[in-house]
Amino acid sequence: MRDYWFRPKERGIGAGVPLNWKGWALFGGYVVAIIAVPSLYELYLGYPGTVLQRVLGVVGISVPFLFVAWKKTEGGWRWRYGRDNADEQS
Repeated sequence: MRDYWFRPKERGIGAGVPLNWKGWALFGGYVVAIIAVPSLYELYLGYPGTVLQRVLGVVGISVPFLFVAWKKTEGGWRWRYGRDNADEQS
C-alpha cells in the first residue's frame, strides 16, 4: 500500500488537505521556504533581491513541492467535479 500524504481536492485539480504529518511537514517547510527567500538573498547577496530574483526563488521552491505533492496525492491529480455530480460527468 502506498503511503499518501495528501487528499485530492474535491473540486478542480490538485492536492487538498494533508492526510498525515508528512504532508503537513512538507507544506510547512514549503511555507517557511517561501517566507525565507528574501532573507536568504539578504544573507548571501547583501540585499533582499530584485522582483525577478524573488519570483525565480519561489518558482525554484514550488516546482519540487508540486512534484512531491503530485506523486503523494491519493488517486492522483485529475479534474474532479465534486462528490454530488461525479457520476454525471464521467
